[in-house]
Amino acid sequence: MMDNRFDFFGEQLFEEAKYFLEKAKQEEEQSDKQTAFLHSCLLLGMSSLEAYVNSIAEELCMSFVLDEYEKSVLSEKEIKIKKGKIVVDKNLKMFRLMDRIEFIYCKYSHKDITEDDKWNVNIKQTIDMRNNLVHPKQMINLTYVQTERALDSILITVNVLFNAVYKKNVPIFNYGLQAISID
Repeated sequence: MMDNRFDFFGEQLFEEAKYFLEKAKQEEEQSDKQTAFLHSCLLLGMSSLEAYVNSIAEELCMSFVLDEYEKSVLSEKEIKIKKGKIVVDKNLKMFRLMDRIEFIYCKYSHKDITEDDKWNVNIKQTIDMRNNLVHPKQMINLTYVQTERALDSILITVNVLFNAVYKKNVPIFNYGLQAISID
């Protein structure tokens, strides 16, 4: 199944995000410390999501029958024609994270995404929130509640992908947003 070392890294990043969320809750509302903890939480949570998506994608490319375009999307590699054959090259070809998530979900759950899929709406909002923090065009003020919802949407999305591909919950799902102390 999955490369446990990389899967563990995604789990570690998510644990760190939960830790910073708990630290933010202990601080005065809108204080500089709380803001720093919320920013850290969101960025680590999104890093965890990307680690899980990359881990799932890597395994799918190695263990499942996929056409070249599907391998290209999942591995984020260019497609080239070499000696008349379509092959996945080693050159980077980036795809939107949401495209990769939706592709994995639809292909392996055998379902279309609808307006009723709240996880999809919520993760798009979380990605927008992260993008506004990473590529600021104006100052954003994260609140504890917004960040908690964002972290929850990351956890739910990872779990939705695990259920689609592996037909079981991701191990971190059982712990919810309760952090294991890393002090």
